Amino acid sequence: MSIRQLAICCMMLLGISACHSAPRLVYNGDTLQWNKDWVKRQCGTLDIAATIKEVSGIACSRVTPGYIWMQSDDYESYIVASDDKGDKRYAKVSFTKSIRWDWEDMSGGIYDGKHYLFIGAFGDNNETDGNYSIVYFEEPAIDPANPNISVTPSQIKYVYPDGKKHNAEALMYDNIDQTIYVITKVYYDVCQVFSLPMSLDYGDEQQTLTYVCDLGVKSDLGSGSKPYKGFHLVTAADISPDGKYILIKNHNNIVATYSWILLFTREEGESVAETLIRQTHPEPLYCYNYEWQGEAVCWLDSTTFYTTSDADDGNPPIYRYTRKNTSAVPTVQTDAMPIGKQLVMIGNVMYIRSKDRLFTLDGRLVR
Repeated sequence: MSIRQLAICCMMLLGISACHSAPRLVYNGDTLQWNKDWVKRQCGTLDIAATIKEVSGIACSRVTPGYIWMQSDDYESYIVASDDKGDKRYAKVSFTKSIRWDWEDMSGGIYDGKHYLFIGAFGDNNETDGNYSIVYFEEPAIDPANPNISVTPSQIKYVYPDGKKHNAEALMYDNIDQTIYVITKVYYDVCQVFSLPMSLDYGDEQQTLTYVCDLGVKSDLGSGSKPYKGFHLVTAADISPDGKYILIKNHNNIVATYSWILLFTREEGESVAETLIRQTHPEPLYCYNYEWQGEAVCWLDSTTFYTTSDADDGNPPIYRYTRKNTSAVPTVQTDAMPIGKQLVMIGNVMYIRSKDRLFTLDGRLVR
């Protein structure tokens, strides 16, 4: 019997069935309210033999829409692209030089008018390594007729501001402030968020992340020997392309019913850090059901996102989540910006910058 099957049997014996029969999430001292504005459907099943195994990070392609980039933490020194059916590999990206292994998450974003993919090479389960980095490179176009691609990656080496070693499994990139965020994974205790502005000029110099905030508080973990209701073990995160919505995902590999996806909503003029600090009551998504080793999430746009899992005993499902009322979401599609242009926030107003000119979002020249 696999670990997964054993866990399911234990759940049945304990009378635990659906995810939402479990106690609701206690976070920052209060019980959070479900967000029921989303629906979920299985859009595919990842064929790990045909694509890649143990997927720990995904990112929707912005250069070639319709594909999903996938990265593994199983000693695979490449990434692949599939679609949301997950049954075929359409591209394989190999790297021209060796980079740190233990890749745990992936994100995409725009910097200096170009599309990049970011990989978090920062897994450290035993907190003994200390050699952490963000690997990045320009996102290549996907051509199924020529699937083999070679790129030369760069990496940003970093340390944590407390001088300690940490295990992390969640990475996200903000198109608006052009900032990278790293979230630590901690067992039965508070996870922490750190940030670093994106730059192409860091070189080999080791950077120090900036502490942002805690996710929840230690007292939320409950009492006695089963502190499962706290939000710990963060495994994935992503920011919507327009920068307005943030997803942070966790899993619990002991009691399956204590797993959530939290939705944070950013207010105009806020940084991601300010949103995470201000929004002490994020919304757990009601439609999310537990995924064994659920370690991957990515936004397609502000109305749609995907999840899949790091399967240890089979081919995992790929799920697509969609807002019930998409017309209510004002979306700025930063991923659709032409190359050479980028969004900037001046005061509380967002503009398009192209070289030395500034435009409103509807294309009027400001200066």
